[in-house]
Amino acid sequence: MSAINSLAEQDFEQLSIQRVENGLASIIAVHDTTLGPALGGVRIRRYESDDAAAADAMRLARAMTYKAALAGLALGGGKSVINADPRSQKTRALLEAHGRHIGLLGGRYIPGADMGTGPADLKVIAEHAPRVSSDGRDPSPYTARGVVASISAVADHLGRDGVEGLRVAVQGAGNVGLGIVELLSAAGATVLVADPDPERVRLAVEGFGAQASSLDEILHTDVDVVCPAGPGLVIDERAVDRLKAVALVGAANNMLASQAAGDALTARGIVHVPDFVSNAGGLISCDAEVNGLTDFVGKVDRIADVVMEILDRARVTGVDTSTAAIELAERRIAEVRAA
Repeated sequence: MSAINSLAEQDFEQLSIQRVENGLASIIAVHDTTLGPALGGVRIRRYESDDAAAADAMRLARAMTYKAALAGLALGGGKSVINADPRSQKTRALLEAHGRHIGLLGGRYIPGADMGTGPADLKVIAEHAPRVSSDGRDPSPYTARGVVASISAVADHLGRDGVEGLRVAVQGAGNVGLGIVELLSAAGATVLVADPDPERVRLAVEGFGAQASSLDEILHTDVDVVCPAGPGLVIDERAVDRLKAVALVGAANNMLASQAAGDALTARGIVHVPDFVSNAGGLISCDAEVNGLTDFVGKVDRIADVVMEILDRARVTGVDTSTAAIELAERRIAEVRAA
């Protein structure tokens, strides 16, 4: 498998793949546990191949390492993926099999909720895994809160006074996307929204006063901020060329399809907050749940401070924001490793 061939190149600690119910692939990627056990969501999604599923798990696990480091958490980066359709193939037996697979890692990987899973699914996995998160609390509202805090920081960076009066396009109206729409609307922003499910769009429009847009155009509407909140890899060079927004701040993991897309954003002067910074609120919530903490919302709000630090560092050093963020994260990991 190509993902296995790149393990050493990408400095990964572990990639575990098992065939479970009906031959479906259960995949666990552990990137780095220097700061602590790897925590990351369980994603159930139909991929074109198991290679593609493993590659996605590895991309997501690496981002979780950086996310935890920048959020100041004693966690490493991991992710697990089940290559299955969550609507037709997610069964209790499948979740139990995935839980047993996780259990073989002896606690090095702590699963949480992600695309295709929720608290009820994690309760099933918890029957077989040493520790889980998200089985008692949905992290989505805190992911949304952190994204909105990031958008507010970008507004300040651009000389605006918070999000009031901003025009924001939100691609995706799942649990996180709807949360972002709700918070932005309450703060006085004008929000456009698109989703493959018309019912989710209706909820955003009727519940929070959003304006409906089409999936084909949502990323290219005339707004101040574009906020991808669905699947990743949606911002490629072609999408960057068509952006009318001055900023890109998303909840979607791995928004950028390539480094070339990031370079294109920098070349156009579009402010870009890396997703592993802006969407860290959910991870902060999961960490608090695992460790029995109740006072953690302030840490979610402080994501805005991290965003400002990264934007300032990128401006001063002349690097793109992803590079600036990764440098900060790797510096913290190196300090802990050296100690």
